[in-house]
Amino acid sequence: MVAQAQPLVLYNTLKRQTEPFEPLRPPEVRMYVCGPTVYDDAHLGHARCYITWDVLYRLLRFLGFQVTYVRNVTDIDDKILQKATALKVSYTEVAERYYQSFSRDMKTLNVLTPTQEPKATEHIDEMLQGIQRLLDRGMAYSVEDGSVYFRVAAFERYGELSNNTLENLQSGARVEVDSQKENPLDFALWKGVKDPNDVGFDAPWGRGRPGWHIECSAMIHRILGEQIDIHAGGADLIFPHHSCELAQSESWTEKSPFVRYWLHNGFVNVSGEKMSKSLGNFSTIQAVLKRYTPNAIRYFLLTHHYRMPVDFHDESLQSAENRIVKVHRAFRDCIQSLGMTVEAVSAMAATGPEVTGDTDPYLNRFTEAMTADLNTPQALAVLNEVIGSLHDPVEPEVLRSRLAMAVGLFTVLGFDLEAAFEAQTLPIEPLTSLYQQFAEVTAPSDATAETLLERLIQLRAEAKAMKDWGKADAIRNRLSEAGIQLKDNKDGTTTWELLTTHDRHPVS
Repeated sequence: MVAQAQPLVLYNTLKRQTEPFEPLRPPEVRMYVCGPTVYDDAHLGHARCYITWDVLYRLLRFLGFQVTYVRNVTDIDDKILQKATALKVSYTEVAERYYQSFSRDMKTLNVLTPTQEPKATEHIDEMLQGIQRLLDRGMAYSVEDGSVYFRVAAFERYGELSNNTLENLQSGARVEVDSQKENPLDFALWKGVKDPNDVGFDAPWGRGRPGWHIECSAMIHRILGEQIDIHAGGADLIFPHHSCELAQSESWTEKSPFVRYWLHNGFVNVSGEKMSKSLGNFSTIQAVLKRYTPNAIRYFLLTHHYRMPVDFHDESLQSAENRIVKVHRAFRDCIQSLGMTVEAVSAMAATGPEVTGDTDPYLNRFTEAMTADLNTPQALAVLNEVIGSLHDPVEPEVLRSRLAMAVGLFTVLGFDLEAAFEAQTLPIEPLTSLYQQFAEVTAPSDATAETLLERLIQLRAEAKAMKDWGKADAIRNRLSEAGIQLKDNKDGTTTWELLTTHDRHPVS
């Protein structure tokens, strides 16, 4: 917990302004985030969303709140059924396959596991109870095919989350005509199915499947209660999903507000265009992880405020990767200087930032940034200052205190500390090729990557001494293509840095 923590302020989408965060039952916080529909591998939009709310979850705990964090899984959906048909397997097999894929991606990105991760099919009974309550109150109606629709006109505040009135939404509605609906805006709570071969569940009004919106309301009602503190997700969910949730939940329980703070992260673009499969710029998390490390992806995302759009492109991701390499190296150099073990440093992360006084400047500035509606760009700036100070010529006890602070802040932002201490592996194949090219002899069969690199650095030094700048530059450039950056120091030595861990450029 932070000493003298700044009050947390968050932007409430419903109020369209920042507000002091005051949970219903402090220090308890009940937080719900809309999870994935598991019909395909997770994409960059998922990375942006769940890293954002992972940071909020970590921050709340850092500030001393007791958080119950629920993130659902939609495991019954038309897209899942379509994928099952295409693959000629059961819908449960599709859902489980892609749920496991999603879980692996989240673990790789160092996203903490929520307190609970309920699946929609586990809460059908709760959905049926909620739908029946809405029918009893006249807020919903059933139709001939067994479907049930929410009566939007009966909820006057429908659309307020998206800053719309019911009248405006009705006048501008572009909803597919359905003769069974009283109003084009009415949304399905239950989708009736007549074919006995179709996937469905028994219900008093007819066999069918739940509508998407009722799933979240039912799981929140069952696990967290009738009113919660935080409901979060991507900006694309504001309307209709979250707007429908708000309307049906408050109509179900007759309690308002259903959610005290609605939070939404910004859209994701790829090279300047909104991410879309149809545009061909749809990138899975797994594809990006083949080129960039998890810490680099998180760093890149946190350089943007969570409510702003973010544009994924290689130049920015490479810049983040290079920065993370420097951060990792600073940690390794520092613990080597202090003679500490990796285990001892990991223990620092478990206890949180080390506070040397009630007004530690780094901690206060970091906390001030993070409590100002998750200002992660400013928080990163503070973290980078602390990490930069690890190179200062100071007494060991001062350096140790700064390391503890850096490790603590690094962890609050959700970076994987273990990755910082992973051994750097030099690429043997390109170094062998470069040695043969510049030494003009075949590399010894027992030569290590480190030996070959040392010899290439020596060959470059010899070329510089002979004023053969072309050869010296060629060695440097070719090593850079292989992901190895040389640094000429003031004392005349040359050191190297492994820039990235993604696939190396081929060296001919």
